[in-house]
Amino acid sequence: MPLKGGFIPNAGRTREMGAECIQVFPGNPTSWKLPHFDEQEIDKRSRYLLELKIYPLVIHSVYLVNMASPRPDIFKKSRDMIIQTMHRAHAYGAPYVVVHVGSHSAAGRDTGINNVIKSLEEQMPQWPEGVTLLLENTSGGGSLLGGDFRDLGEIIRYFPGAPLGVCLDTAHAWGAGYDLSGPRGVAETLELLYRQLDPSLLKAVHVNDTNVEKGSGKDRHQHIGEGWIGKEGFASLMQQEWPPDFPFILETPEIGTEKDRQNLQALKQASRQEL
Repeated sequence: MPLKGGFIPNAGRTREMGAECIQVFPGNPTSWKLPHFDEQEIDKRSRYLLELKIYPLVIHSVYLVNMASPRPDIFKKSRDMIIQTMHRAHAYGAPYVVVHVGSHSAAGRDTGINNVIKSLEEQMPQWPEGVTLLLENTSGGGSLLGGDFRDLGEIIRYFPGAPLGVCLDTAHAWGAGYDLSGPRGVAETLELLYRQLDPSLLKAVHVNDTNVEKGSGKDRHQHIGEGWIGKEGFASLMQQEWPPDFPFILETPEIGTEKDRQNLQALKQASRQEL
């Protein structure tokens, strides 16, 4: 939803549109500074979500975070921002924080992976209990990490039993070369992901169609059924055996318009569509 209007009015609008879970940023997604922590306001918001029967609340870290960065200043800011965001999520009662793995900025994949691992090692002792950090896959363009599921697996396997998981973004996966356009492609993509990590560690899915070619390395989101993944692809995805309360989050264009309602309806229809 648009930032203006406030958390509570927008939460009400999303529920009226048919949403059952939501994702929010902890503040301005392009700023290193989070807004003032108002415990009473956050408690009010949390109680309102319970009233609306919206669960879970997913927190998305700001876009500036780059744990893979070889620059010491960005590395430190990213580490500190995730710690702050994990504590905000705890205050909200949100079980998940989603973060982009980051870019190695031409330093090389291995250096980038090692930087992420180092960052997580420094952070984890300061995380609150009950919140899991979800690493989101990317489209893999340029020096981005996470386009290959092996990047995510290598990081997570380094921390067995840690509060880490994965958020799968369908548009990003398509841009990275994974086929999600039908039953066979969805099955093969999930199999490749599960070779890298236990299926229980996939905690959320960003459901976005895309209008770029598979393997392009580009990140472009499109409305459900209006891109290359298509209605059959989303039907195949939605009809996997997901746990109760598993969150599917829309990040489609034109936020706050009638298109949001149409995208929600398209996903719910896909979950019942005959394959």
